[in-house]
Amino acid sequence: MKDKRNLQDIFFFIILISLSVAFFRILQPFIGDAFLALILVILFKKPFRFFRRKFKGNTRKAAAVTTLTVVVVIVIPVMFVGAVIVNEAGENYSKIKNQWPDIKKELSEEKIKNRFSDIPVLNKYVDRMEMEDVEKKLDDFVGTATEWTVTILQNTFSGLTYMLVHTFFLLFFLYFMFADGDELLKRLQYLIPMKDSDERALMKNVEKVTDGIVFNSFLLGALEGTYGGILFALTGVPSPVFWGIIMAALSVIPIVGTNSIMVPAVVIYYLIGDYTTGTILLIFGVGAVLINQNLIRPRLDAHKSGMHTAMALIASLGGLLWMGVIGFLAGPLITALFIAVWDLYGKKYNKELIVMNEAEDADDKNEDEN
Repeated sequence: MKDKRNLQDIFFFIILISLSVAFFRILQPFIGDAFLALILVILFKKPFRFFRRKFKGNTRKAAAVTTLTVVVVIVIPVMFVGAVIVNEAGENYSKIKNQWPDIKKELSEEKIKNRFSDIPVLNKYVDRMEMEDVEKKLDDFVGTATEWTVTILQNTFSGLTYMLVHTFFLLFFLYFMFADGDELLKRLQYLIPMKDSDERALMKNVEKVTDGIVFNSFLLGALEGTYGGILFALTGVPSPVFWGIIMAALSVIPIVGTNSIMVPAVVIYYLIGDYTTGTILLIFGVGAVLINQNLIRPRLDAHKSGMHTAMALIASLGGLLWMGVIGFLAGPLITALFIAVWDLYGKKYNKELIVMNEAEDADDKNEDEN
């Protein structure tokens, strides 16, 4: 009878795991949408609770109004910014394509050597410069950048349906997470064999990290993009609004971030002989961004999320390398859960760990005496 029971349990868990894997594969194309919806639910939980009170506990109405708020505050501005980027990218592509022959003249061997020969540090390297290789690399770079721009623009326009479908599913997940989130959470807590206090501790960690990382990323990203755009406008860099938006988006990438735009701008201005603009961008652009990316941001992330500064930086960078853009959120969340679970493990088995460590210390002491 016992063997039969064991066989039934084994068969049941095989079916359960198989169907769970199959269901995950079905949901896999929309995992990113569900994850973003979860992040937005955490960020907009206070407005949702406010609307629920206003509607006298009517969760469905509160969920609908909060979802509409997300559309107005997040979705529409993101689409508008995307449209601006696409439009500006097209114009910049045309400008670069038309002006490239003139730019190449400014980067001729004679002009570059004349400019660099005035700089003592670079003077000894000027004669060693192989200008044919430099020009070839510049041509290759511009060709690659042009192809990349055209591909991005084509994908943007041809992927409109794809974007709308994922936006629909994002809002779909968002509404039902608001409307049925409490019931889903209770069901999940019932199915997970953990103490309620442990589950609540994990949820608090998730909320804390999400609030901290997202708030800092959006706030500092907006500040970096605005600062970079204003600096570009003051120094006469073309399309400052476009580059400001790009810098704000790239600012989520740890260490590099906005400097992936600033550094090439500095190099270009030095190459064409505009040392004043290049130096201003180097000091007030690259320098300021480095301070923000490597000192201010990690400390703010660590303070808001409760993680060590180095851990917050590694978690964001590792998440980006592993999962792409969405990883800058997923990385810190997974890291926070990892730390929280190990912390719970330490508390749960505190007595056993103390006894084990004392026994090991005693063994080591005996070995030393012998």
